Amino acid sequence: MARIEYTNGLVVDPAVIQVWNDLHAERSGYFRAFWTDGPDATSGSTVIGYCSAGGSHRTITAVVAEVRRMGYTDPIYRNGKLIATK
Repeated sequence: MARIEYTNGLVVDPAVIQVWNDLHAERSGYFRAFWTDGPDATSGSTVIGYCSAGGSHRTITAVVAEVRRMGYTDPIYRNGKLIATK
């Protein structure tokens, strides 16, 4: 499991990945992966930053595929349910 450390000193260990709707206005209907502290968390930080290429996809399957291409093997959740493992 991943360990996420923020510059403000907050540590999330273990962190899991959740797929949520991308709420940016220009990405309505898209999905994005976020690091969270558990499958039922309501806040998190993007796996791929908003200023980076990629990250936002039309399907959940495409989000999972990109996370895996990046080398992350962590479990991935959607609405509190496991949707992908290694």
